[in-house]
Amino acid sequence: MKGYTKFFKLILFLLTTQYCVAQTPTVKTFVDKQTILIGEQIKYTVVASFPKNSNANWFTIPDSIPHFDLIEIAKIDTSINNGNNIFKQVITLTSFDSGKWNTPAFAINFTIPSNNKVQKIYSDSIPINVGYAISDSSNQLRDIKPIITDNTKPNYIKIAIIVSLAILAFVIILVLLKKYLKKKDSAVPVNKISAYDEAMQSLNLLQNQSLQNDNDVKIYHTKLGSIAKQYLGRQSNMVMQNKTTSDVLVYLSANNFSKDVLSNVATALRCADAVKFAKYLPSITESNENWHKIKEAINFIHSSTQQKK
Repeated sequence: MKGYTKFFKLILFLLTTQYCVAQTPTVKTFVDKQTILIGEQIKYTVVASFPKNSNANWFTIPDSIPHFDLIEIAKIDTSINNGNNIFKQVITLTSFDSGKWNTPAFAINFTIPSNNKVQKIYSDSIPINVGYAISDSSNQLRDIKPIITDNTKPNYIKIAIIVSLAILAFVIILVLLKKYLKKKDSAVPVNKISAYDEAMQSLNLLQNQSLQNDNDVKIYHTKLGSIAKQYLGRQSNMVMQNKTTSDVLVYLSANNFSKDVLSNVATALRCADAVKFAKYLPSITESNENWHKIKEAINFIHSSTQQKK
């Protein structure tokens, strides 16, 4: 009889424990990376579990977060698992301040009808390292090797052929260069438009481009990134077309342009990179938004430059 009593007590204990666990709200916080370059994006994910009969008041995201900029706030996904309501939300952040910063901890209020008491649980505050691209420091000095004496006899015929070919190539280059310069001098001179006007004309032409198929989308975003780099290159007297997105953002940050400019350029260029290298296909709405972001950034830079003159 004692054995049965212990058995029933054990079953009751397990059921009670399982019920208590099921009634305990939990929250978990994740980030997809803890070390980023300036302007790179972070996916900050909050997953919370509440008893099915409880009332949860989800946290409100402020408009301004210290050291971080909000890029996108996804809708809250809800599901049910083992009698618990599961809430999940993904927040996309970025930062243009170099250093080590903690993500904010958000408070979630919940009420369990059994005791009708309001309680709070918090998402985790996670440290994020924000920095510049690390320069390549792998180049090392090598020992100077001694000169190796060549004891072989020179091949005069081979040398003569090489010299003759070199002279012939030099003469051909001179003839072609002379023709090019003559053609260039005879051309009608054209007044080169300003960097700003050139960018606006290119953007207006790009706005009319079709986005009906995958190839159109790829060409659209490639041209959009090229227009931004062409303008920045002419505006700064630098070659920007061969620069990476990180290089462009570092240049803008070093020249103290506003966070809005940095955010707009970062979003558009990173989208172009994703289309080019990751086969990402943004919607027509997102493509148009990136077009406007580049235009706003160019307008702001142009206005700032004119005020300094």
